[in-house]
Formats: sequence, structure tokens, C-alpha cells
Amino acid sequence: MDRQVEIRVKAKYSARVVWARLARVARKTLRAENANVALTIYVTDDAEIRKLNRAFHATDAPTDVLAFPSDGEGGLMWGRLIKRPYIGDIIISYERAREQARAAGWRSADELDLLAVHGILHLLGYDDRMPRKRARMWRRQEEILGRVIR
Repeated sequence: MDRQVEIRVKAKYSARVVWARLARVARKTLRAENANVALTIYVTDDAEIRKLNRAFHATDAPTDVLAFPSDGEGGLMWGRLIKRPYIGDIIISYERAREQARAAGWRSADELDLLAVHGILHLLGYDDRMPRKRARMWRRQEEILGRVIR
């Protein structure tokens, strides 16, 4: 099954983000979840994600990742016609990812992988607001990434 993943990166981070790696981890997540769907991942900065967080979640602060589900219909994705269900958009703050990676003691690319998986799982219906559901989601992230996350 072909899983269509569109990667977009704000110009100032373009050289710092390994686009193919991000697409690979996204496709791996979709395969692991047996989801033949399309989605977009956009890597941006704190200022832009803060605006989105304020507009859609009434929180006036940057965050690491936001997931915006779609209605599931096919349609235009960044100017291309797609026929499979389009599940939505994931927005990642490169600045948050870099800071969180430093705190965790790994590379920014590892944190971007984690945030992409996290966002995709949200689009696929996973929830992390309740402790039991959060534990399930984190276990699944670890299974997909093949490493313990703490």
C-alpha cells in the first residue's frame, strides 16, 4: 500500500531537517497502524506554532506538536490530487524539538521523529489526556521507534 506523506519545512530550517528521514518515520508509523492514508507534516518555528495554538486551542504559547485532523476525504494536498483518505496535518516546532532533544540527550532528528509519530498517532485516534491512554500511546510510540522514550 502506498502511504502518501507530504513534508514541508520552513525555509530557515530546510537544511537542518532530514526530509527523507521524517517521511520514512511517518510511513513506518502508518504501516505499523495499517493505515493507508495521506497526511502532511510541516516543520516551522515557535512563532508560527504559537499563533496556531492560540487560534485553535486558546493557548497563547508555543508547543512542540499540533495535530489537525481533516474530514477524511480525498482532495488536494499541496496542489496534488489524492484519492486516499487525507487524515490531516501535523505541525512541529523545530525550536521546541531542538530544546527537548537537548534536555533528553539525543539529536534533534530523534525528537522530530518522536513528534511526527506522536502527531500521527493523534490523527489516528490515540489520546494522551488520561493516564491509561497516555501510557498506551507512549508504548506504541516506543514500539514504532524501536527505543525507550523517557
